Order: sequence, then structure tokens, then C-alpha cells
Amino acid sequence: MNISDVNIELGVLKDNLVGLFCDKPLPDVVKRVEYYMEQRLFMLVYKDDHDDLMEYQLPPHMNASLKNAPEIIIYMLFGENDSLGYKVPLIKVHN
Repeated sequence: MNISDVNIELGVLKDNLVGLFCDKPLPDVVKRVEYYMEQRLFMLVYKDDHDDLMEYQLPPHMNASLKNAPEIIIYMLFGENDSLGYKVPLIKVHN
């Protein structure tokens, strides 16, 4: 599976945790998410050290939440009733 086949949305939960929500499983288990602040790009780094660059138009209201978040929740759907959610570090990269 290619990440371009997955619909991904970012959101902020009620407890101010940042979530990355996927409508399908990702290619592998994510071990961290890198956020390149100036370019507003995300890199998903998987457990086997390969990665995917994710272009995402970040809504302005999410800037503060991302800036303060030490981690991000990865939430994936597997069919109609199965899902998996886990937290990984959110690394902010300043250029």
C-alpha cells in the first residue's frame, strides 16, 4: 500500500491531543512523526526507518496545538468496525 492511497486528516481532540486519522491502515507502524514547521510538512517515520513525506494544508487554528504537543495519536480504520490507535512522539523541526 502506498500512503497516497490513504485519506489522512489532522485534528485536535477535546483534551488538546493532536490526532492523525487515517481511513485505511498505513504501510507500517509509525514510530514518530516529524513536523517541519516552516514548510508545514509532516514526515511519518516507520519502525523499520523508512518514511513517507505527507503534504497537508494545516488549518491556522491548529498551529498552537501542534507547537505545544509532545506526541500525536495515530488512529487507523481497518474495515467498518476495527480500528487501532496509538501515541507516538511528535518532533518539531525548525529550519
